[in-house]
Amino acid sequence: MNKRFLLFLTSLWMISIIYAFTTTAPVVTADDSNNTTGNNTINARRQPYDDGYGYGYGYEHRYEAEYARPVSCFSSDTLVTLINQQKIPIGKRRVGDQLLTLSGTKIVSTEMMMMLDQNQLSSAMFYTIITASGHRVSLTSLHLIAAITYDGHIAYIPAKNIKNGDTLRVVTNGRVYSSSVIDIIKEIKFGYYAPLSITGTLLANNVEVSCFSNVKNHDIVQFYMSPLRWYYRLSRLLSIEQPFGNHTVNGIHYVAYLLHKIAQFVYPSIIQLS
Repeated sequence: MNKRFLLFLTSLWMISIIYAFTTTAPVVTADDSNNTTGNNTINARRQPYDDGYGYGYGYEHRYEAEYARPVSCFSSDTLVTLINQQKIPIGKRRVGDQLLTLSGTKIVSTEMMMMLDQNQLSSAMFYTIITASGHRVSLTSLHLIAAITYDGHIAYIPAKNIKNGDTLRVVTNGRVYSSSVIDIIKEIKFGYYAPLSITGTLLANNVEVSCFSNVKNHDIVQFYMSPLRWYYRLSRLLSIEQPFGNHTVNGIHYVAYLLHKIAQFVYPSIIQLS
């Protein structure tokens, strides 16, 4: 069976799991008030509840130790642009926000679906990519960014593979331009976020980037996400404000975990861990 089709079917199956999580699992929150060591995620993960098989730990957090992977996100100082041209910090995005992204050479709108991962308390290594136009964006090593190939097509490649002279798509004064990379700085920054939009892309500091990381093909993953988008749109039509649950604590969203596990089983070659 075609791997893409199998991914598609398994993601349909996953919708039923998501529905079960969002309708039965309690929200677990971390107590930030007495924590100065960056351990809020661990504390939240240890909050127990009865998962139907006895006294256990919340699904949203107990898998974090199992799901050992490099952080793959945007830095907390990243700005995104709403359709009214207002720029907001990426950590303040909310489900349903209308944001700007690119489609071809046009600026279009997209919608925030969920936050796949977030941590306000931890630091990470970022690749800060600077263009000749003065644009700069900070991504972790395996986060995908849109680069223009020699034949003019768009290729989504990991931030760590970007080189001086590569061409990115940027927005200045409401117009789309191509701009060459002139410098790449590796730096530690505090706080990171991994949002997911309907289009799978967004403008981060007015640079076109993917919402995906740790994968080798942006387009396949975006296709794989189709059932999630259908579920999201239907939920919003039914006035469900949080189709994937109210994930506000530091840590990985259970949807990200499920997607990763399904990909490991169905299409392991698409995952990139280094």
